[in-house]
Amino acid sequence: MSYDPRQELVEICHLMAARNFTTAAGGNISVRMPDGTCWVTPSQLHKARVTCDDLVRVNAQLEVLDGVRRPSSEMLVHQAVYRALPQATAVIHAHPPIASGFAMAHVPLRTTSSSEGAVVLGAEVPCIPYVQPGTAALADLVCDAVDARHPAYLLANHGVLTWGTDLWASYDALDTLELFAHSLVIATILGGPRPLPDAELQALEALA
Repeated sequence: MSYDPRQELVEICHLMAARNFTTAAGGNISVRMPDGTCWVTPSQLHKARVTCDDLVRVNAQLEVLDGVRRPSSEMLVHQAVYRALPQATAVIHAHPPIASGFAMAHVPLRTTSSSEGAVVLGAEVPCIPYVQPGTAALADLVCDAVDARHPAYLLANHGVLTWGTDLWASYDALDTLELFAHSLVIATILGGPRPLPDAELQALEALA
């Protein structure tokens, strides 16, 4: 394995903690390697405290190949995204407060009022129905729900999920999602978001 993602993984863990995108020891990140194994954050460790030595490499059967900690219990969901999207090489599950509020309310996010939101997130951020976290049932539901048009999803009553063709693309989707959700709340208070014209949205879609 010539590419070692561990330092970037740690950097993004610390960014997520600094931005309040996680709850206590919640949230998880994984990177899929060319050989099909994955580096993943450990279970029950606050993202602000994660170091390279805490990361774990697992195979498709979730057997630990490198590392001494227990891998995240959400790894089944990460594998579901990789199974559905061959182009995905990084997955982040997080609990950013504003976007998670929309997930708690089961309200998908329409991005038609934001040029950046439309380009980065696609036409909308869908909401995947609730299934108990960490279960094979949730993994199956996620595998059926995700597609290449949407890099970010709300997980009902749970949090959010993003994927990317690299680790930073997945983080950028998370960062954009939370900032857009915050802006959408403010726009709603101010009388409601004003959607862009259809022709402009089509032009933005071509940039995505």
